[in-house]
Amino acid sequence: MRTFVQLLVALIGLVVVMVAGLGGLAQLKFTSFLSDSTNERLEIVTAASARDFGAAIDLGLTLAEVANGQAILDRARSHDPDILAILVFDLEGNILHTVGEVDGDQVDHETLEAFRLARLGITEPRWGIEDDERIGSGILVEGSFGQPVGGIVVEYPTTEMGEQAGTMARQLALDGVAVAAAIVVLVLVMLVLFRSRLLRLGGGDAVQRSSRR
Repeated sequence: MRTFVQLLVALIGLVVVMVAGLGGLAQLKFTSFLSDSTNERLEIVTAASARDFGAAIDLGLTLAEVANGQAILDRARSHDPDILAILVFDLEGNILHTVGEVDGDQVDHETLEAFRLARLGITEPRWGIEDDERIGSGILVEGSFGQPVGGIVVEYPTTEMGEQAGTMARQLALDGVAVAAAIVVLVLVMLVLFRSRLLRLGGGDAVQRSSRR
């Protein structure tokens, strides 16, 4: 009986670990999907804004001299009202045109560093930033001869992503409990049936040995 209980506990532990591992992997994949899909949406906004500012620069204007810069950003933000902010900045990180929630007159260090690496060609002309409060997508703005003249970054709150990830985590936990419980019950039934069969076979063997004597 003791061996039977130990086997049952081991199998239940194995089931719980397996279900928890699969649930954790599914959660990671879902979180990665949310981040990738958000970045794709933001890249569309940054690319469209960069094209509009690039067209103005081709006319001989500097990035700061684009008179309709605010209108360009307002139009870009209208595609997704949840966008926190869109910032257009020069090579030194000075903000030239903005829309949405912006603190200060310069981009933060993380954005400036990502822009610097892209400007030097160390990374791609597009870059991404992410922290606990925001996820951002940036792109170089190039002049008439392809030289970088500034950058654009679109920032999006992580609140919605966090809520969706939390909802998925709770659903996965409920599903995991249900699946684990079903597997445990199935294993328990199989072990009980297997043990009963062994006992019957053992009893039959004992009867046969007694009759031979």
